[in-house]
Amino acid sequence: MNYSKEITYSTSPEVLFVAITQKLESWWGKTDNGVANVGDKFKTSFGNAFWKFRIAEIVPDQKVVWECIDGQPEFEDEWIGTKLHWNISESDGKTHLSFIHEGLTPAFECYDVCAPTWDLFISTSLKSFVETGKGMPHF
Repeated sequence: MNYSKEITYSTSPEVLFVAITQKLESWWGKTDNGVANVGDKFKTSFGNAFWKFRIAEIVPDQKVVWECIDGQPEFEDEWIGTKLHWNISESDGKTHLSFIHEGLTPAFECYDVCAPTWDLFISTSLKSFVETGKGMPHF
């Protein structure tokens, strides 16, 4: 079973979309650039650990798919080839995120660390950033 998380935010789809394409440093980790088009690449670092991603699909204010293309050290390379699906929808003035990390399963060595860390970043840091302007990124 892939890791997944569903959450509703008190913000617009546009604000959430910008947060996951242009403002990763504000809620996740040190990132070298934002993304806007299929094929764009970016790197996110957490101390000496990092992941590199390529945008596999993008629909403004609705969907972004990141494909992990590199990672370091050791267990982070389990992510290589996985896809992170960010699906955004709106109803009743609220914005809903359906996040799936396709390939991140309990069989991964890092699952017991990665799943609760995703929970923290998506449910706490990203939520705080899109609703108040202040996230809790890892630096």
